[in-house]
Amino acid sequence: MVTRRAICAFLLSCLSPVGLADSCRKSYKDSCLLLQKLGEIEEGTLPELPHKRPNYDDPEPLGVTFFRTRLENRKLANLTLPRTFFGRSEVRKVSFENTDLSESTLCWNDFTGVNFSKATLANADLRATTFVKVRFNQADLRGADLRRSSFEACSFVGADFSGAIANREQQADLTLSKRQFAQVSWTDNDGDEPGGG
Repeated sequence: MVTRRAICAFLLSCLSPVGLADSCRKSYKDSCLLLQKLGEIEEGTLPELPHKRPNYDDPEPLGVTFFRTRLENRKLANLTLPRTFFGRSEVRKVSFENTDLSESTLCWNDFTGVNFSKATLANADLRATTFVKVRFNQADLRGADLRRSSFEACSFVGADFSGAIANREQQADLTLSKRQFAQVSWTDNDGDEPGGG
């Protein structure tokens, strides 16, 4: 018999970032089916999940891909879409809240009014992208590469930047707490320009 205490414990776990991520995300298959239903990816065979972070010049299939497209006014929350490729796209007013985008490539894009709160962007490549009024609250940005990107009026409350890479010149744009500031691996080197520019 399920007790009240057990029910309360489950509901509370869903309110925490870790519990929510573990228990409320759709599977990769169901996430792709939703994208097909919304017309964001082609119907038919589901995209194969790549074995590594995708690059613009990888051979087909690339997995879930948004290339030279406009993605707007969509709720893509609570999905599992690791190693997704975003390139040369405009993304406006889209919610990726609590979506797993770990090891994804998000280079050479414009993100405006996007919600990445509680999303997983661990080890993602966010270089050479413009972020305007984007929320990264409680997002997992561990190991993410933020170099060559601009951040205007973005929010990072409670985000984890452990091992994230950023250029010291970006410090003024990144409104971080002292703890977050200490988590970032600051560098004076922008590194190579990402491919596909």
